Amino acid sequence: MALEGLNAMTKIHFDSESCKGYLNRSPRADELAERWFGVYHNDRLVLNLVEVAYLLSTSKALVRLDDGSEVREVEELIKKRGSCFDKYFWPMLAVFKDLRERGRRTRVLDQCKFLVKDKTGDLRLIYVLEEKLNIDMQTLHNIVDEARRNNLKVTLAIVSLQGELTYYDIVPADIRVDRVD
Repeated sequence: MALEGLNAMTKIHFDSESCKGYLNRSPRADELAERWFGVYHNDRLVLNLVEVAYLLSTSKALVRLDDGSEVREVEELIKKRGSCFDKYFWPMLAVFKDLRERGRRTRVLDQCKFLVKDKTGDLRLIYVLEEKLNIDMQTLHNIVDEARRNNLKVTLAIVSLQGELTYYDIVPADIRVDRVD
């Protein structure tokens, strides 16, 4: 979803220990929360690192670090707080950005896992995987089972080594064969 309504610069405070951003409760924070950014904890809207980076990439946010300095670009945040970024950051940001640009409400649930409201209003879990990552059948089964337990659809977002995205809807299959006598 585009951020047209956010004309003024959104000021995000960054906590280097938790590697999360936050805004104190305000009309701006409420608007972000309504657009599925962050989660309120008491009177603070807490943003995941991927959400902070996405907002920086839109040029509609600036991040105030705990040393008082300000950052306006993702690359600058990486230079100053590199320890916050792990190997899953870029694939997650690529998928988050793609989904947001497609107008999907997207919430970061966990590392490599998003909750997304699709065009029909249905909720789905999206798991981010990198190309050439080995994944066993039990892991796939666990992903499908988690979605089924929560009455959600599930999609794998595969990020290629070149950064291209491919989405695969995953559905449980019943491969049992009825015996014919």
